[in-house]
Amino acid sequence: MSIVKMRKMSLVAHNSERNKLLRIFIKNGCMEFVRSKKAEENDLQEYSDRIARIESKQYKIAFALSFLKDTVKTINLSQDSKKDKLTFDLKKENRLVSYEEYMEAAKDEMELLAKISDMEKINARLTDIKSESARINSFIEQIRIYKDIAIPFGIIKDTQKTFSLLGTIPTDKKEELISKLPQAAEIETATSDKVTAVLLIAHNEYKEEITSLLSSCEFVRASFEFTCSAAEQIERLEQKLRELEKERAVSINKVKNYLQYGSVLKVMYDYYGLEIEKVRAQAGCMRTQKAIVMEGWVPVDKEKKIVAEIEKNCSRAEVEFRDPLPEEVPPTLTRNNKVVSAFDGITDMFGAPNYLERDPKIFVAFYYFLIFGFMLGDAGYGLIMAIACFLFTAIKKPVKNSGQMILMFGFCGLSTVLWGALFGGWFGMTPAFMDKVHLFWFKPLEQPLIMFALALGVGLLQIGNGFALHGVATIKQGGVKNILLGVLKDFGWVVMIIGLFLFSPSLLAFLGIIQGELSPAVNTCVQAGMYVALIGAAMMLLSGLVGKKNPVKAVGGVLSNAYGAINVVSDLLSYSRLFGLGLTSGVIGYVVNMLAYDVIVVMFCGGQWFGWLIAVPVLVIGHVFNLAINLLGAYVHDSRLQYIEFFGRFYEGSGHAYKPIGSGVKYTYIDN
Repeated sequence: MSIVKMRKMSLVAHNSERNKLLRIFIKNGCMEFVRSKKAEENDLQEYSDRIARIESKQYKIAFALSFLKDTVKTINLSQDSKKDKLTFDLKKENRLVSYEEYMEAAKDEMELLAKISDMEKINARLTDIKSESARINSFIEQIRIYKDIAIPFGIIKDTQKTFSLLGTIPTDKKEELISKLPQAAEIETATSDKVTAVLLIAHNEYKEEITSLLSSCEFVRASFEFTCSAAEQIERLEQKLRELEKERAVSINKVKNYLQYGSVLKVMYDYYGLEIEKVRAQAGCMRTQKAIVMEGWVPVDKEKKIVAEIEKNCSRAEVEFRDPLPEEVPPTLTRNNKVVSAFDGITDMFGAPNYLERDPKIFVAFYYFLIFGFMLGDAGYGLIMAIACFLFTAIKKPVKNSGQMILMFGFCGLSTVLWGALFGGWFGMTPAFMDKVHLFWFKPLEQPLIMFALALGVGLLQIGNGFALHGVATIKQGGVKNILLGVLKDFGWVVMIIGLFLFSPSLLAFLGIIQGELSPAVNTCVQAGMYVALIGAAMMLLSGLVGKKNPVKAVGGVLSNAYGAINVVSDLLSYSRLFGLGLTSGVIGYVVNMLAYDVIVVMFCGGQWFGWLIAVPVLVIGHVFNLAINLLGAYVHDSRLQYIEFFGRFYEGSGHAYKPIGSGVKYTYIDN
């Protein structure tokens, strides 16, 4: 359970062995390349061009996968029956893909690219259909106002003695126009809510008068090229829309034939990704006309296997390993047992540990487990979480590390069961038989002070652990100053916190949490705790004198440490969120139960059986909501406590995670 030791590999081989070596490194998944400072800069353009060519093919596959997903979504929205629903997603496939399978997919490259070309044509036609349909619908909306004017637009023309006008005016101007028109003018209108269509025919002698009147009424002249009536034109356009929709349906239906290629497209995408990694690795290597030099980091436990593979497959290659130099910072690879590894994601989101730093994951796993259950605090909810998560991993069997977070929530469910049982919380209540024999520690809603003291106790434990880890790291740096600071300052806080734990019975008795007189043994422990805490405080304050010869600076250092204690107290109070969230789930669960039974079953339904027909859905929905909202709260706030209150003491996360060649696959898991 620690950071894996790395060895620097240096390899010299004939250029003809290059591809064999890269294949060995990818298949074994244990070589992170290091770019050589002497790599030929002149070849960079060549490598860039090769990467660009591969990426262009990768973009085509990315388009095809996205197109298939969007089309499947469109098809499913039009399906009434759930049985006919299609499935296609862009998630990683839950299976291991061998290196040979990637190579096998590459043999069908031309066929797959041809299929993608067909999909591009279908997509282009679907885009054209969508644009044309939008244009037609827009035009229909423009001429719909003229639908009730039955005259074909082709005969609306000026004659030798008359003129004709077709257009629209605002509906509120209609009466004004009709009232002011000369009696000799003929007018036909079609009115909607906001606009009125107007067809007007009059003698030329009224042209100037009518034109002026129309202008005052905000008349907009129509300019259409068709000669039939608006109703006939709308019918023609709607027929065109029906034809386009049929063509669209046929095109979409064709896409179903390409869904069978989804899996191989994902493999092909990652094949190109591996090829890009190969090119980038080669670009960072030093080369001569006939030889290539490769350098990189290999876990110490993989060293013998790599040497054996190279000796077996490459006759013209020489390899050697060495430990990292003082100025080198190797990548970080951590290995822990299955339980601790389930919590790796929490630490990884913050940052990988430096190669020379202590791996904090075992501590994160312990405290995350401890705090999560405390916050959720209901054994019923924890039981559901644990069963659901462990069943999922047992049935789904996630490959590699893909199921880590589900497994983490399963362990957090077990923590919730433990704390919930101690708190007597089972779906917001304590079962009668447990209440009768007092099969729990205490009820947080009835004794909130104990809950609050317990939350602060957990906080003191984690903060003290953080100081201890920082103290160990400081002492390991060597030097008198570092040793004194580690011992006096960091372990001063640890001693003070131990003293506070020993003194805590007195505080609990003062708050009324502990009833009755303290036993002589406990009183002795309390007195010892007071002295231990004072010794720790003195150590912490005296650490301000380290490295300061000037009396003023020495006094300032002591006062600075005393002031810094305020920050520690503030951090400790942050753990009160454990108290708040721990009570929240219990309160909401209690309210849901009361609403379902006391209000619905008893009050409204008089205790009759049919009341449960309403109460059961209320119980299910209420508890699901309570579990969901408090699950999110516990996840977020538990992570926050790790990142700020715990990591803030000792952990920087300044390293970079070990990424061997072949680890950048997107849609598949490489079997290495």
